[in-house]
Amino acid sequence: MSTDKESALKAIATVVRALTVSLKPPVSLMSILKDYRGLEGEPLPYRRLGFPTPEALLLATNEFNIQRFGNEVLISAKYSAKTEHIASMVRGQKNSVKNKPKPKVKQNPSYANRYPNNYYPQAQQFYRPSPQQHYQQSTAQRYCPPTEPHLTQVLNQELNRVRQQQQEQFLAQKRFEENRQSQQRELEQLRNDLIRQKANLEQDLRNSLKKELETRINKELKVTIEKEIQERFVKQLDTLKKQHESEQKALVGSLEKAKEDCKRKELEKQKSTEAESHRQDNKKSEISKQQGNSETRKQEMERDRAQKPKGPTSMRAAQVNQEKILITIPNDKIGSTTNGHGPSRPQSNGQPKQNGGKPPLRAILGNSASHRPNAPSVDADSSAARFKRPLHPRIPHPGQTRPAAISVNDRLKLKAQPQAMIPVVTPITPPDSPENAKPKVTTQAVDVQKVTSHVPKTHNSTPNTKKNVNFKFNPTYDAVSSLNMYCEAHGFEKPKFNIFNTPPHLNCSVRIEGDVYSSYPQEFVNEETAYQRTAQIAIERIKHAESRKQLSVCTVNDEEFIEGLYHELLKYPHGILGHKLEDWYGNTFGHHLPSHWYDLIIESNKIRVEHGINPRIILFANDPGCPVPIHINTPTTMPNLVLPWQGIEGGSHDWNMYISHCNSTTEVWARLIDQIGKLDELTTHMSRHLAMPHYRQQVLDPHVQELYLVEIREGWNRVRVISVDAEQKSCRCHFVDFGDTAQFAFEELFQCPAQFLVLPAQAICLSLYALDKFRDHPHAQRVLINELEGQSVVARVLTSQKQFLDLGGAAQGIVSKGRRQPCLVATLYDTSTAEDVHLNDLVASRIIKSTPPPTLNDDQNIGKTTPIFVTHITEDGDLMVLVRNDDLNFVERSIANTVADLGEQDRVRYSDLLHDRHVFVCDESVDGLKHWYRGRLVSKPQNSEEETFDIYYIDDGRQRKTHISNIYRLEANNRALAWYPPQALAVSLYDVPEISSHMMGRLRAQMPPRTEALLKVVAKDITKPMVKVYIRQGPESMYSSVNTGLRMEFEIQSTTRPESLDDLQSNTTIQSPRRSSFSSVISSQSSSSDLVAFSSPATPQKVSTHRSGATTFSTLLLKDYEAIPAVGAYFEVRVALSINPGHFAVQPYKCYNQLQCLMKDLQEYCKGSAAKGVQPSQLAIGEAYAAPDSEGVYHRVNIRKIYDEIIHVSFVDLGDDGVVACDQLKTLPPELRKLPKMALPAQLYGVQLEDVVWSQENCVRFRKLTLGKMFIGIVRRLHKQKDETRALCLELIDTSTPQDIKLHETLISENHAQPETKEV
Repeated sequence: MSTDKESALKAIATVVRALTVSLKPPVSLMSILKDYRGLEGEPLPYRRLGFPTPEALLLATNEFNIQRFGNEVLISAKYSAKTEHIASMVRGQKNSVKNKPKPKVKQNPSYANRYPNNYYPQAQQFYRPSPQQHYQQSTAQRYCPPTEPHLTQVLNQELNRVRQQQQEQFLAQKRFEENRQSQQRELEQLRNDLIRQKANLEQDLRNSLKKELETRINKELKVTIEKEIQERFVKQLDTLKKQHESEQKALVGSLEKAKEDCKRKELEKQKSTEAESHRQDNKKSEISKQQGNSETRKQEMERDRAQKPKGPTSMRAAQVNQEKILITIPNDKIGSTTNGHGPSRPQSNGQPKQNGGKPPLRAILGNSASHRPNAPSVDADSSAARFKRPLHPRIPHPGQTRPAAISVNDRLKLKAQPQAMIPVVTPITPPDSPENAKPKVTTQAVDVQKVTSHVPKTHNSTPNTKKNVNFKFNPTYDAVSSLNMYCEAHGFEKPKFNIFNTPPHLNCSVRIEGDVYSSYPQEFVNEETAYQRTAQIAIERIKHAESRKQLSVCTVNDEEFIEGLYHELLKYPHGILGHKLEDWYGNTFGHHLPSHWYDLIIESNKIRVEHGINPRIILFANDPGCPVPIHINTPTTMPNLVLPWQGIEGGSHDWNMYISHCNSTTEVWARLIDQIGKLDELTTHMSRHLAMPHYRQQVLDPHVQELYLVEIREGWNRVRVISVDAEQKSCRCHFVDFGDTAQFAFEELFQCPAQFLVLPAQAICLSLYALDKFRDHPHAQRVLINELEGQSVVARVLTSQKQFLDLGGAAQGIVSKGRRQPCLVATLYDTSTAEDVHLNDLVASRIIKSTPPPTLNDDQNIGKTTPIFVTHITEDGDLMVLVRNDDLNFVERSIANTVADLGEQDRVRYSDLLHDRHVFVCDESVDGLKHWYRGRLVSKPQNSEEETFDIYYIDDGRQRKTHISNIYRLEANNRALAWYPPQALAVSLYDVPEISSHMMGRLRAQMPPRTEALLKVVAKDITKPMVKVYIRQGPESMYSSVNTGLRMEFEIQSTTRPESLDDLQSNTTIQSPRRSSFSSVISSQSSSSDLVAFSSPATPQKVSTHRSGATTFSTLLLKDYEAIPAVGAYFEVRVALSINPGHFAVQPYKCYNQLQCLMKDLQEYCKGSAAKGVQPSQLAIGEAYAAPDSEGVYHRVNIRKIYDEIIHVSFVDLGDDGVVACDQLKTLPPELRKLPKMALPAQLYGVQLEDVVWSQENCVRFRKLTLGKMFIGIVRRLHKQKDETRALCLELIDTSTPQDIKLHETLISENHAQPETKEV
């Protein structure tokens, strides 16, 4: 390929050399290209050969010299000894009218006006020795011009021409190298694509060949099998034929032998007749008998011969049988094909089975199936075929659902089905409850072997029927032995004792035939004592249950029940406890209580009910002479819930709790499992009481914080009113026993009787430890509901009792400013598994994983209008936007809440930057306000000495250099915010032209940061969606399209801009619109008129005219120095400008070497021939150029104001201002614009600056102390100047001496400044 390219270049060089030599210098490249097209019939093929421009191709031939004057490109051929005479003849020819017009470009001052789009190439940089301070050279080092000025000018021009040629050759070589690398990358990509396609083709070919081969093999195999069967059959037929022939020959031989025997016997008989004729008569009868026998044998042989099949008949029979052959497998070989599970079974009832008596076919059994031959087959869908491994409670499984129940209380009362005994690891934290917890240790070593070897029974939903055994406990035996004897007598399993906790706080329970008896809350020191006490409690309860079975059903009427109960209660003036009433009544009357006894007591005026400090009631008989019931003062307010503090001051408290509702990570509602029975009893009483309509008192005017009753699907509940809407006649209520809230109308509220206020509110508000930052997370509640709600957990309360009381002492938290603040902080554990599950960490990780990143590339966003913030406009014209939704609100609120608690200890260190995902970045504005952003390091730091880092703002889209003092840790302060997805999205404007420099400036002015706008996605893209953006020009104006404005601006400028007649540019630099219309994509996705474009956009495609020496507006600007330390931090500075303590400028000392190198390159560039001047019409305020100072040293400047030919500039690296002429300005190449502005305006800290007139003596002294010296500058504050720029208020400290010297103290001591007066 390289040989073809070289031959093509050689041929092109020959043609171009002939054209060039034939013309009189100077020769324009434009004319050469036109002549080449006319001669060869096609333009110069520089792009086909891999060159970006015609100049690069011609320079690559190494046979031409190319010079550029403004926009005009001149070409000349390099002459050899053979062609020198031709060139001299051409140069010597005279001008003729018939010749070509004279060159367009001449060296006159007016060429810049005729060609406004001058192109200034980048100057090649050469290293020179460092100049002295202030770039002054001594007299001995100055260059002395030669005596002959004309010769010097000629030499300088020749030197400049040679340098320019070298520079152009260098640039051409660089462009050629870049093109070559680009071609190599494309070739590499093409090679990779070819390799990938080759692999795919090979795979497809392999698959097709494999399929075809399999088909062919199957076909050939079938033919082979048929042929083999045919051959085998023919062979068998041949064998049978041969066998038949041999048998036939044997029979014929035997017959002939028999005939010979007969003949021989006849001859012998004849001889004997002649010899003994006298005996023939005697033996005649015997001879005739022998002949009869031989005849008989002969007939038999003839008969046998007739019965044998002959040859032709056997062949026909074989052909008929051949047509009926079937391939079968003998029954005795079936077992070898069924993995040993196929022995033949006996036929039932002697009848033959289907399929010839063979066993039925079935699937091959797996490893989990039984290998018993007579085992019945198991249906795959039956419960017996399913995997019996217990499911983990926190892992979702197919078909696993929560059991449906009427209420939470009903779900809590459900008992788990007993399972087989399996060894269980000792839980770290307490179990759910002593009755239903998993066993830790099986009691009594003598019973361990029996328990582990026992196969438990399957418990059905209906209780087992127990034997009626007349067993009596013997008091001479201990409780454990008596319990064992009781179980043995009734045919039960041995009692199973379970031990919980550790000594000396052991709890024990025993399980007997599915019933659990517990000694909780009693605690024991050792296991033996726990066994005996628990067995004793079980025996007492068994005796009580058996005695209850002997009672009959109540058959008395309501009046008799009340009358009998009343007379018995008169004997007990102190009353009967409600929970003892059933036993007392059964022992007294010999039968059970009626089912509606409580309603009868409430309606009766002979018996009164008093409520104690718990939900248990006390029954009293009224005085006989008082027909009206005596009302006891019942509590009118609900008491506070007594929490089970364990008396460990400063330690944690483990509570068994049930999660009833979750609002957020700081508002999780739970109930104590020990109190659930009381709530269940209270709910039952409320349902019975309010079942009668005359007990319901409707509320007409509810009040905030008052307690009422409401009826929902699950039953009656107690609620507290949070807010009231009188207009809508509704109120928002809080369920005090569950924690959730709901809206109810006034007519749905009923008065809460005092007896239902005795039980405290059961719901306890908890805040999950270390998850307070997830409080308002928009995706947290869904995770909390899935992971926590409806679960029994162990809550390790980290709040001490003293802290709880200091926070308000309310179990349901304190409501402040419309938000509930919990008084308890806890860590939740799930102890239902062998290892405890830390639910706080589980919830946090699930919330982080379930948070989706923002996107606009979904199908549902096509054609949809979305409110956004425009935060930044990139150099390519793309927009960085923020979608205004709950995610953005959470990020902004979290940033505001987190930065309020940040301090000096939260600043990052070098080690933190190596592993932290996201960081906090502080940008301090000139007015002292701090703007905080989430950021991410663009690259990992490489050196621990680095102080400035490139930070990408993930919620803004910008990238800035930031000092380490302005970077704070984020993950250690807010885990939720650190792991929240970045919110900034990049979008591309749909159907807009190339954004030029002035259009970019107008676009940024029209949409400054945080501009509110509307966005409509027009088409999806792999990286950035194509959008239309609409903004308001004013608060009262209508929305206008930014896309339409850019197109109109481009059309207007195109019609007013003169079109270029440059044929080279018209062929090589035509720019098309930057975005396509995507009409075909949108026409099938939306019917809106502003989304569909059935034809190409009407945007004109014309050559974009740029200012000379620049391509976009941003390239003419210099960046500000961004790595300013935070207030209170310090950095090394060098004073570059010193006027007075209120006006001086410093340079970051760490960039001083870079600035020195830049100054060297700047002097070389500006004083060389490559530097280009500018016209006043090309200048714009804010652009950067190079200008000399009064001593002729060039500096980088920014244009501040323009006065025709006089330009007011600011020396950005010194901090001073000046005035220069327009012709003194030089354009800056890109490499000299990379370094940001080095001069930082500053004021001295610690001295009075306002209303101070500095004398010359003060200024001279300050200049002597500071100019050109290095200090440690501590940033004390930022000051806003009159020109809206910021100035650093620095405390300058001189550390060059053994003792640090503060500059402001020196000036104050020398009476050159007054101390700063602090505001009181």
